[in-house]
Amino acid sequence: MPDFDISLLRTFASVVDSGGFSRASERVHRTQSTISQQIKKLEEQAGRQLLSRGARSSLLTPDGERMLGYARRILALHDEARNVFTEDLPELVRVGVTEDLAVESLPGLLSPLAQGMGHARLEVRCGLSRQLEQDLSNGLLDVALFRRVESQAIAGPDSWAETLHWVAAPGHGFEQARVLPLILFPHECVLRGHALGQLDAMGRPWRITYTSPNISGILAAVRAGLGVSLLSERMLPGAGLQVLPQEAGLPVLPYASIVLRTGTGTPGPVAVQAQELLRSHMDAWSADSAAGMLQSQARRKRA
Repeated sequence: MPDFDISLLRTFASVVDSGGFSRASERVHRTQSTISQQIKKLEEQAGRQLLSRGARSSLLTPDGERMLGYARRILALHDEARNVFTEDLPELVRVGVTEDLAVESLPGLLSPLAQGMGHARLEVRCGLSRQLEQDLSNGLLDVALFRRVESQAIAGPDSWAETLHWVAAPGHGFEQARVLPLILFPHECVLRGHALGQLDAMGRPWRITYTSPNISGILAAVRAGLGVSLLSERMLPGAGLQVLPQEAGLPVLPYASIVLRTGTGTPGPVAVQAQELLRSHMDAWSADSAAGMLQSQARRKRA
């Protein structure tokens, strides 16, 4: 048996609802002969007579009554599916941020964006910088805020410099150890790559004592005295850690920055709004960071 044609089922239901071929032709804007041919074709597909044609009206046969119930259900599901897929699809905005940035005020920052856009879907994913940058280039993210480490300072738009430190728990002399114990993020972290590369370049033996994908785990391990770590200054307030001096014999600190980038495609209006929110957030952080640095320098001079 061939598949039932949706258009034939719709014509069949129109004939029944209209009470005959004449009124159905007016309803669907087709000639009576066309409607008659369509009903005949549907009857051929069903292998049954569906309508008993009279001089003035058409009556349902028992098989026609059964077909009408199925036709209405099929048409209802068909129209529901069609309506769903003809609606404007919501804009999907995929935002990637490094884990240490995400635990601050970013969730609250993006919350109004997620709640106020009825025709948009916001997906925020935390990750390590190398993975985020790769996902952005592969089209898996629309906006990303991640860290870069360079051998020299590089200025550019949507880039905010940050200060890095070698840190340890107060009172621990790990910098004097023959084999330096390290606490690091996994391989996708740019800080890890720099730390290990510089230690190898200077011939300093090392071993990794603790690895964690999140900043809370890293800070807990450093506070517990498991080793030293290379961290951004923004990760340290309230952590109770000791910043190791340059005389500690550890590798020279690199230049680091947080960059805001968008994907290769043309961003939609919500993606642009997300980018503007992140830019404003980082501008405010940069201003606060600069003010805090000036205050710290002033306190050292007075001391």
